[in-house]
Amino acid sequence: MSVSRLREALEDVYSIFDAAGAKSQSKDLRAFLNLLKDHDNESSSEFVARLRNHLTKPKTRSRKAAGAIDQLKIDEYVHKLRDAGIDGTAFEAVMVELRKDKHVRKGEADAIASVYTAGRPSWPKKGDALKAIASAFDERVYQATKMRQVDRASRF
Repeated sequence: MSVSRLREALEDVYSIFDAAGAKSQSKDLRAFLNLLKDHDNESSSEFVARLRNHLTKPKTRSRKAAGAIDQLKIDEYVHKLRDAGIDGTAFEAVMVELRKDKHVRKGEADAIASVYTAGRPSWPKKGDALKAIASAFDERVYQATKMRQVDRASRF
């Protein structure tokens, strides 16, 4: 079963809880549905395995001291950035969300930037990683524009 089918079924259950006035259950189910929203193309077994792995990792006192990074956050933002393509408005919306997200620390920002830019693994500061993402986007837009011009010129 795909995550999209699972999400659709759970949205039906959510609407029943919501209509029945079961606020606590509705709230919990909505939180879980928010986890699913950007993973529609995955199989539910892959998503659940990754979620289980994430939830069963041993907890440490200090996330920063342990150097643990949130792989789900990384996957979520890489997916959103790739979905934005070369749409400047969509890209900027993702970047605003990324900058405001308190759960994205330097480690997550480095990993997101590394995957999105297909470049180096880390940057001196979180802001530098975010600048690298923006630069990679600008380069993609430039290349796409250049290729459109070449296509137009080669038609004649």
